[in-house]
Amino acid sequence: MKMYMRGSWRSKETGSSIPNTIAYTAIKNFIVSKDFKEMREDYCIGDLDKNQVNQIMLDIKWLFRNYKDLQVLAIEDSENKSMRFIL
Repeated sequence: MKMYMRGSWRSKETGSSIPNTIAYTAIKNFIVSKDFKEMREDYCIGDLDKNQVNQIMLDIKWLFRNYKDLQVLAIEDSENKSMRFIL
């Protein structure tokens, strides 16, 4: 899996290979963390219970296994810093 990051002052992205465990943790934190609550609401994702989070993570793992070069998650904050996860 690769993670691509672009800072607010850089026009070029930097890419790095990361273990799937780190990517899954980052994605899960996005799904459940209070820090991303407003951003999740923009995507019509409300508060999820434990079973829903587990099902989402199973679906993401299935997508990673079956579709190569799939952009799974892109996060951009108000300072134009962005992060993308691609298998």
